Amino acid sequence: MLAEIISIGNELLNGSTVNTNAAFIAQRLHECGMETGWMQTVGDKPDAIKKAIGLAIKRADNIIMTGGLGPTHDDVTKTTLARYFYVDLEFNETVYKRIKDRFDKRGIPMPEENRVQAMIPCTADLMLNTVGSAPGLIFRSKKKLIFVMPGVPHEMREMLNKSVIPILMQECVDCQISVHIFRTTGIAESVIYQKIKKDLQQFSEYEVAFLPKVTGVDLRIIRRGTENKNSEKFEKFKNILYNAIGNYIYTSENLPLEAVLGKLLENNKLKIGVAESLTGGLVQDRLTNIPGSSTYFMGGIVSYSNEAKVKLLSVKRDTLAKNGAVSEEVAKEMAMGVRSVFHSDIGVSTTGIAGPTGATPQKPVGLVYIGLSYGSQTIAQKYQFADNREVNKMRSAQAALELVRKSILGLDI
Repeated sequence: MLAEIISIGNELLNGSTVNTNAAFIAQRLHECGMETGWMQTVGDKPDAIKKAIGLAIKRADNIIMTGGLGPTHDDVTKTTLARYFYVDLEFNETVYKRIKDRFDKRGIPMPEENRVQAMIPCTADLMLNTVGSAPGLIFRSKKKLIFVMPGVPHEMREMLNKSVIPILMQECVDCQISVHIFRTTGIAESVIYQKIKKDLQQFSEYEVAFLPKVTGVDLRIIRRGTENKNSEKFEKFKNILYNAIGNYIYTSENLPLEAVLGKLLENNKLKIGVAESLTGGLVQDRLTNIPGSSTYFMGGIVSYSNEAKVKLLSVKRDTLAKNGAVSEEVAKEMAMGVRSVFHSDIGVSTTGIAGPTGATPQKPVGLVYIGLSYGSQTIAQKYQFADNREVNKMRSAQAALELVRKSILGLDI
């Protein structure tokens, strides 16, 4: 089954917005055994949209469109599709009520402009938008499906996963595949490959992808056809993988590290406090992104200055004077200090040189210490990251969360 993705929006053509939607859709389709044959990006112009649809219908089995479903004058996708398929727009009372209810819940009067979002092409099926106002649409043409979704990324992703993918999986009987994800951190892509490359020869039928990002490397395994049902062989693959890099795999689910750690803290009835310097609250932000984090996250302190470290975390002035703020000793005292402040089971801290300034020959940009106070031990780990400020903050936050995870599980650090 070949799909075509059509992205609509002037902002995509003039470079003011990066088209992440098309990449996400293509990836999800691929994971479900469906391939993307073509991608088109067009502006908010009816003629351009009509031409794009006409071309896609000729060559693709199914079409997925995003963008142009909003309430403003430049949102022309819906009216253009109605004209293309020679159907009228009809007012949908149910859609209107859902839109109005969203505004009412926020305590905001609904602008009259949003009423246009309740005008629906009469032959289109609706897809529920659980996180936004514009509903999605499904058109059928010559046994082909045309899905139309909002361009707002989080609305599109929710609709794609809950509506579009399930429908396409029903339509594509040959698209039954298994997709597995193994998420790692603290190990380079090349090192992973070096450790498992000989064994991969036994699994040539598997589609193995290494997906590196700033905070780690994901391994995505896709099994198709008869391999999809060969569970014994896949168990062998997993055993080889975990024997080679098991310490670095923090989940085999599509979950962020903070969610994995949160479940671990919750299951072990542990409380955590966080002290941050260079990460500026990023560790706390990630922990509190997880629903229910109040059961284990006691609180945090962003002690960016030396004075804040002394007053808020009881870091000794002598320790700072002797070793500097970016040091193993200060990281330890920060971790002990925040653990004491919040009476938590665990205290974790970050201190380092994010860059681009502040470095010395002895302490270069990217030098980071993560402190951990847990049980009867207080330790600090040294890391040397990159020369990019944002990357250093992201990697430091990831390293802090991973240090806590490994310590709870008793893994080698």
